[in-house]
Amino acid sequence: MELFSIKDRVFVVTGGAQGIGLNYVKGLAKAGARLAICDKQEDKVRSVEKDLKQQGYEIIADGVDVTNKLQIDNFINKVVKNYNQIDVLVNNAGVLLRRMPEEMTEEEWDLIQDVNVKGTFLFSQIVGREMIKQKDGVIINIASIASRQALDRRLGYCTSKAAVEHLTRTLAFEWGKHNIRVNAIAPGYIKSDMNADLRANPDIYNKMVSEVPLGRFGEAEDLLGTLIYLSSEASKYVTGQTLYVDGGKTTH
Repeated sequence: MELFSIKDRVFVVTGGAQGIGLNYVKGLAKAGARLAICDKQEDKVRSVEKDLKQQGYEIIADGVDVTNKLQIDNFINKVVKNYNQIDVLVNNAGVLLRRMPEEMTEEEWDLIQDVNVKGTFLFSQIVGREMIKQKDGVIINIASIASRQALDRRLGYCTSKAAVEHLTRTLAFEWGKHNIRVNAIAPGYIKSDMNADLRANPDIYNKMVSEVPLGRFGEAEDLLGTLIYLSSEASKYVTGQTLYVDGGKTTH
């Protein structure tokens, strides 16, 4: 349906060279989007760029630390110079450390907050300025079930994702007058490198699955439809919302 089309829309995706972010990038490319991706690991982002260009997709890429404002500015200037516009920003870059609260160091706390919260804010601010000029744009933040539920050994992560959810609401409130929509996706238990160690333990894996009404871990592909919906005209009156894609995990 044309209503859900994202063909030729310009997407900026952070953390787009690995994990769930890479799955977003591949899905968006197949749906006809024009892409600008970044990742802190420049070797990985260059590999993704080369691979997608060989497949005939339109993409530019750079190594960017989402906590470094100068690097973000330079990247976004490059995107605007190449594409003349930015239609959708996907704030996907994130970090997770499992620590007991009494054992977490100040440096570990700061790392989680800097990447997950500050990085989301900085990219939103810098891209938001371009969208204000355009009088149009969509920002999609990646929250988590940890935005709403306490998870063991993840105080820093839970706190950061709760902040991302409220940052989403507040930016939607502030920027609605500029025709900028800001929403978030909150994944549940999705198979990824971040939880590979948990899934490798049968007792932990079975316990986690038992907490999900649909009875399974999600696949990265399960998030793509929600991303496309929030990026398209199908959701043009949706803003300030967090959509939980969690197999029902947060229903109880």
